[in-house]
Amino acid sequence: MKTFMWILVLSTLVTACTSTKPLTETEQKELEAWGTETPFEIISNRAMPMPTAAFSALANSGMLAPGNSASSIDLTTNSNFFKMKGDTISAQLPYFGERRFGGNYGSNDISIRFNGIPTRRNIALNSGKRRMEMRFRISQEDDNEVYDILVMIFPNKTTRIDVTSSERTPISYNGRIEALE
Repeated sequence: MKTFMWILVLSTLVTACTSTKPLTETEQKELEAWGTETPFEIISNRAMPMPTAAFSALANSGMLAPGNSASSIDLTTNSNFFKMKGDTISAQLPYFGERRFGGNYGSNDISIRFNGIPTRRNIALNSGKRRMEMRFRISQEDDNEVYDILVMIFPNKTTRIDVTSSERTPISYNGRIEALE
């Protein structure tokens, strides 16, 4: 039994210490093109809201559709997009979570919406993590809400969008990227 435990520990250490393979030249060029010259659209298929106590209580009450939880919501039937064309970014993403303060009084639209040129923009290839990282700061249309956006694009064309708001709990979206015509 002792020998088995040592083998298990050693195999765990060996597999945990393996390095990730570096980006190939083709993968690197494709990722850099997304950040500089190729206009794109991301369609998200999953939202991951911050699972707060109130949102977990809502999920436990059975109000979420089957297959959804407080920390993962299927978006295949929700229209959504994140687009970047030149300097302009636009998005309409469904929001699931809690509003901390502020907001439009009496508004029925609680989605994350923006369209314009971000006030801050940083685009860089992160070779160590094998992804393109784009950071933006932009305001919501007709509102004082400000969003810090982190878009991560991976070599297999999957994406992750992290949204941190000045007035809401954070939320992330997983999806796929496609070039715009």
